[in-house]
Amino acid sequence: MKPSRCIVGAVRPRSATKELALRSPGWLFAADGPKPAVKALAFDGFPIFDPRAMGARAASVLPAGGKELAQAWTNKLFALSWIETSAGRYSGFERLARGALDFAARSMGIALTDGQTSELVRVFHELPLWPDAMAGLEKLRSADIRLAFLSNLTEAMLQSAMDRNGLGKLMETPISTDRVSAFKPSPLAYAMGPKAFGLPKEQIGFVAFGGWDALGASWYGYRTAWINRLGVEQEPLEPSPTITSRDFSAVLKLANVAST
Repeated sequence: MKPSRCIVGAVRPRSATKELALRSPGWLFAADGPKPAVKALAFDGFPIFDPRAMGARAASVLPAGGKELAQAWTNKLFALSWIETSAGRYSGFERLARGALDFAARSMGIALTDGQTSELVRVFHELPLWPDAMAGLEKLRSADIRLAFLSNLTEAMLQSAMDRNGLGKLMETPISTDRVSAFKPSPLAYAMGPKAFGLPKEQIGFVAFGGWDALGASWYGYRTAWINRLGVEQEPLEPSPTITSRDFSAVLKLANVAST
């Protein structure tokens, strides 16, 4: 009997494998092999909503020292969320925002009224868009990429800001960490993406505003676009984000959508 000429599990030459991957619809070729195309994108809130509104609101409420208060408030808010995440606790974003604001104000010797506190915290319901956000989201939806927020902000905050900026026609129901009572970068938070989209994480890209968030999403297994709008240093831990830019172009590249 002549030996069979069919070899089960034969390995294609590397060049042939790359050529096949590039020709195959719906797949992107990467250094470690072909990957499924991105079918959905999960966004942190701040690549789309401009958080500098916090400083502007604080300056309007407190003309003297408002911007400095906003910076101290932001720093404490993130610090508290990371403390709770590391301890497996959860207060919810609005409660944490109020606590961080009170701490920052007292630390600076500022006595806020209840009305001033409420006015400042309300900014999260009224955040404006970054200038390039709407056009970028429209391009993604035109390419049939599904879109949703996956954020530490409450669903009410996200939905309110979406409605104010006309994003309801582009984005699905926002995914708040309130669903799992765990702030990012907990894996529990990132794991909401596959459940919400009904897709494996390999088909979901994550879009981060903070380097720490890009890192957490990468650890979970997402391909990540880091919109480093403020030009801060990258976190000193591996892996690096899949794609980084100062504007929306990183997101379009991650989703393989033309920028023009």
